[in-house]
Amino acid sequence: MNAGFGIPRLRAFGASDGSAVARSRIGERRRRDSGFGGIRSSGFARPRDSGFSARARAWFAIAVAALCWACGGGARSTGTPIAAGALRGANVLLVTIDTLRADHVGAYGSTLGATPTIDRFAREGLRFDVARAHVPLTLPSHTTIMTGLYPFSNGVRDNGSFRFDGAKPTLASELKRAGYRTAAFVGAFPVDARFGLNAGFDVYDDNYGSRPAGGELSVLERTAEEVVAPALDWILGRNPHSAAGSWFAWIHLYDPHDPYAPPEPYMSRYAADPYTGEVAYADATLGTFFDRLRAAGALDRTMVAIASDHGESLGEHGERTHGLFAYDATLRVPLVMWAPPALAPAVISAPARLVDVMPTILDLVGVQAPAPIDGRSVRPIVGSDGRGEAPESYFEALNANITRNWAPLTGIVMGGLKVIDLPVPELYDLRADPGERQNLYARRRDAARPLEQRLDALTAHAPQAAAGPVDPETAQRLRSLGYLVAPVDRPARTFTARDDPKTLVGLQNRLDAALDRLKEGDAAAAESLLQALVAERGDFTAARERLAFLYRETGRLPLAIATLEAASRTAPADAEVLATLGEYLQQANQLDRSAAVLEAAIKLNAAATDAHEKLGITYTRMRRFADAEREFRAVLAVDPSSPTTYNNLGSMYLAADRNAEAIEALTRAIALDPRLANAHNGLGVAYARAHDLGKAVEEWREALRLRPDLTDARENLARVRR
Repeated sequence: MNAGFGIPRLRAFGASDGSAVARSRIGERRRRDSGFGGIRSSGFARPRDSGFSARARAWFAIAVAALCWACGGGARSTGTPIAAGALRGANVLLVTIDTLRADHVGAYGSTLGATPTIDRFAREGLRFDVARAHVPLTLPSHTTIMTGLYPFSNGVRDNGSFRFDGAKPTLASELKRAGYRTAAFVGAFPVDARFGLNAGFDVYDDNYGSRPAGGELSVLERTAEEVVAPALDWILGRNPHSAAGSWFAWIHLYDPHDPYAPPEPYMSRYAADPYTGEVAYADATLGTFFDRLRAAGALDRTMVAIASDHGESLGEHGERTHGLFAYDATLRVPLVMWAPPALAPAVISAPARLVDVMPTILDLVGVQAPAPIDGRSVRPIVGSDGRGEAPESYFEALNANITRNWAPLTGIVMGGLKVIDLPVPELYDLRADPGERQNLYARRRDAARPLEQRLDALTAHAPQAAAGPVDPETAQRLRSLGYLVAPVDRPARTFTARDDPKTLVGLQNRLDAALDRLKEGDAAAAESLLQALVAERGDFTAARERLAFLYRETGRLPLAIATLEAASRTAPADAEVLATLGEYLQQANQLDRSAAVLEAAIKLNAAATDAHEKLGITYTRMRRFADAEREFRAVLAVDPSSPTTYNNLGSMYLAADRNAEAIEALTRAIALDPRLANAHNGLGVAYARAHDLGKAVEEWREALRLRPDLTDARENLARVRR
């Protein structure tokens, strides 16, 4: 039986398996298992009782909420003083809802009626009227929440290309050291274990199926219901990892993130405003979850904290979603803490920050916060007159700088004023102008100067938000491949108004439009838009990457490779671009060059787990099995629950005739993702080699049930029947 059955093709990291519960490669949200969902919709009329359109009503509600922001959200209360350690030994439940604007929450002035669950907790607990994020991106913002450190202190400045190294204490690690059981249940790939936020957690449940590569045009997620189900089991002791004693659980819901495609009935109910539909779905799921915890008595000794990592622009300032700018549309977030009767209901008017969440929770449960730390406990301001000096709130949005070489955006909020440090600097009086429409910088330079001085002091010793210097060996390898290498002593660049994101936001929107055309199946229109972007701005690497992706998806792999190689010859080599190029070279059977490019990518960024995965596949195809195993193990060391990696490891073992190890690895892959059709096919091959045809046939049939177009499984079954 050692011959005759097809060894399954190794599944490229993130390549479509047909069974992965993910958004499609071009960003379309996956369809929900319950039959809900679908692609993003817009422009449909929503039946209403009045003559106003749904969109007009939604924007009227936002306007009302904005006025409430300006006046502080209504009646103010300083609350009842709280003693340090008032919740000593209490359980801690932290819920973060990705991309949730504060003004879409009823407690913060929204009239949309989408958040009754959050509103109830805000009404019964502490609601922080003004709370700000420090970066409008998922991974760095959550790293700030967990560490109490600004991004320049914790080292995570962007999604995907940065990894928290675990060297700094986290909320999970400090509570674990205090005797807590710790578990996280996350909703999407940006906070996957491979990016380091699993530090300090006994259980890190990121089991949302097969993972896409960091360079692909997709984000893998699972629904709110799929997140809270295992969390409920763990909290209520129905999980083998559950035990007695105090616990800390973090629940991360990703649903409000773009693309907006809520399940029914929210899709129909919010047809003209699907973002709010996503918010309503997440809130309703939390409502059911909390009801079950309350019925089981699990909230009796539990502190609940609810926050968002950042907001969403929804077209304000010309930005469709988030990540480019740092206006309050993406920095203002809801923040609620609930633990009756110890925390009496109150609205806290003093400013709070996400960097304060970790030290505040530790203070309340009687655990010493680590030092040094950028955040502070906000417990002492509850019950005070609120007249003490509020700390600054630093913020940054560096994705465009890191990925496109646009001007870096940093800034600070102090005393009701906000400075944004860009080539065209900005100053806003947030009390008088909460929508940040009137840039006062030219007229009030004197008012901006103290903020600029404080910003300079904060960031004086901050490391550059980029990869470290390239070692001579890697530099030589890259040059031998024809790619540019940034000099070790790179001179400081002077950015001009041409590089300001305000100037370039149109390019970003055109890129988004190209992706929309691709999602709609109009590859020709997408190609035309992307080619124009590359011609207009040669250093717009994201446009080159997406153009290369389009070429590959439309069967023009040589052109895809040429496009990425051009990017690496006209700008200093980038680890993510090289990782994608290495994958494409592998698919073109240029294995030696693929290995060289991927090895260089890893040298540029050792934390690039997708490059390790792709290099493992290339080594397997080169029959360098020991090297391949090393690369796959490197991924599993930081992401032990990656089904794709176990599948690839199992396929490597099959190719190396290590059948028992193949069965073990592929069984593990299926345990993590039962819908991984390639793993079922590979396990069938391993069973056939072990002379267990009954189990082999079962696996091949399951592979075909999951993916009817899987030729290898169909041919393997045909061979058995012959």
